[in-house]
Amino acid sequence: MYSYQPTTDGGASWTSVLGVTSYAFTSADATTAAAVTDAPTTGQKLVITDIVASSDTAMFLLFHEESTAGNLFFKVFIPANGTVQITPRGKVKLTTVNKKLMVDASAAGNIAITVLYYSEI
Repeated sequence: MYSYQPTTDGGASWTSVLGVTSYAFTSADATTAAAVTDAPTTGQKLVITDIVASSDTAMFLLFHEESTAGNLFFKVFIPANGTVQITPRGKVKLTTVNKKLMVDASAAGNIAITVLYYSEI
């Protein structure tokens, strides 16, 4: 005789924050660096858990840390009228405290980016 144990998924052990002031980032031209998150809790770093980006224009997006374009975290290519999803299987933590996640687009075009993240030391 087998004994079955009920299984449950209690979900993530953190509380995620959505986008910029709880909204997706949208722009008609993000060729200049733009914040796609709020700043983390003071003295902490952002941990990125999910990104969904879509555009009506073919382009690539560079996701990097605020004021540090050299700290590139993701580069994704989006076809015209396309969507990409980034869901890392591990932590993607920004390297500097108090910094936002930024995006630079390779071309002007309508984009929408939703980032889910949380803060930790």
